[in-house]
Amino acid sequence: APEGTLHARATRTVRVDRPRRMTLLRGLWTVLGSVDDAALREDLTLVAVAIQVRFANRAARERAIVEFMAERFGWSASRTRRRLEVLVALGALRCVRDLADHWTKVFEIVDRPHVPAFFAAEMGA
Repeated sequence: APEGTLHARATRTVRVDRPRRMTLLRGLWTVLGSVDDAALREDLTLVAVAIQVRFANRAARERAIVEFMAERFGWSASRTRRRLEVLVALGALRCVRDLADHWTKVFEIVDRPHVPAFFAAEMGA
C-alpha cells in the first residue's frame, strides 16, 4: 500500500432498501392509465406527479398547486382546478376542506390498489 493511505476497517453495513417515491403509488398509475384521451391523461399525470414530488406526498392546498402549475408550466388557474376535479372524480386525489377556515381545499394523493370491477362486486363494494 502507498505510504499515507488509510484503509477502512472491515465493518458490516446494513443496507436498507427503500422503495423509490415514484413507485409507491401503483394505484395512481392504474387510475391514470384508464383515461382514454391522451392529452387529458398527460395533464392529469403532470398534476399528480407535481403534487407527489413538489409537495412530497403531503396534503397540498389548492392555491399552492395552482400557483405552482402557473409558475412552472404556464397553466391558467381554471385549467389546474379542472384537472384537480377530474383527479378527485377518478379517485386519485382526496379533497377535503381545511379545518381552520372550512373554505380552503386541501388535496392528497390516494394510494389504493386497483381492484377490477368483477372482484369488487364479489367483495360487496
